[in-house]
Amino acid sequence: MTKINELIEDFRLNQEILGREKKYIDLCLFRLWRWEEFTVNVLSIVETEDVTPLHIKRYIQERQRVGSEVNRTINNTIATLKVFFQYLVSEEFIDEQDNPMRRIRNLKEEKTVIVTFNDDEVSRIINDLKEETYSNVRDKLILIMLFDTGIRVSELCDIKDSDIARRHILIHGKGSKQRLVYISNIMRKYMRKYEVLKKERFKKRLQDEIEGYYFLDQSAVRLSRSRINKILKEHCINAGVRKEVRCSPHDCRHFFAQKQLKNGIDIYSLSRLMGHYDTQITSKYLRGLEQEDILEIGRIHSPLKLLKIKQNANPNT
Repeated sequence: MTKINELIEDFRLNQEILGREKKYIDLCLFRLWRWEEFTVNVLSIVETEDVTPLHIKRYIQERQRVGSEVNRTINNTIATLKVFFQYLVSEEFIDEQDNPMRRIRNLKEEKTVIVTFNDDEVSRIINDLKEETYSNVRDKLILIMLFDTGIRVSELCDIKDSDIARRHILIHGKGSKQRLVYISNIMRKYMRKYEVLKKERFKKRLQDEIEGYYFLDQSAVRLSRSRINKILKEHCINAGVRKEVRCSPHDCRHFFAQKQLKNGIDIYSLSRLMGHYDTQITSKYLRGLEQEDILEIGRIHSPLKLLKIKQNANPNT
């Protein structure tokens, strides 16, 4: 028999060995320690092998009773518990049939329609930036990259010079997962312009004074998420973006997803580009499309569109 707290520590150590990001590990541990506290203090369950599906359901009910968490937040806790117990199964601390999370289902989440930028707003935001200085060109490229690739702001900040290839960029995503995103023609144009200015901007600095990240501030230091948030907010205000759009970098990701869907991309390919591990996550962006958009996608990708169908002459005409 093994105490729950000992296995949480074992889980933490394994996540660190696997190279998971610190913020991901910290979030998992926060959820696990909170669950462990309830399980020990309220249910008097100390040993991992004694945890049953009923105990898990009691904890879910407790999170609902507290009332400050929406179902989506509780589902995130359920997901962490599933990862934890699956780890225990894989390490043979418990048997598969004794996994209390096997039949635990997610709570029903409220389906919200994602409101994001329209084409005209995106054009105004990007065009609001001049191309007079290093910072101007850098900021314009940042916005182009956010809108054109759908990468997360944290992923953009973590791009290194060594991640840039001729036709693609290596992205270091959530859970230490890597993926490639394309470099479009417009991105390539501004990348070249930015790289020339970047080289000129820091030509008098020693190499060890320049951080190896692609996007750097005026001091040759990795650009922060908060700075990118401010860049976007500033140009959203100047562009007169609608109030219902939050104007966060994640809204650029929403625009990318919905625009790709309107252009006819399939869910699987979109999920790969966005770094989702499950196409169900990607499918939520479909809810933001208008019915006419859906119909137009259907017309473009009609199964019979490219087939040659012989038209027989009607003898009665």
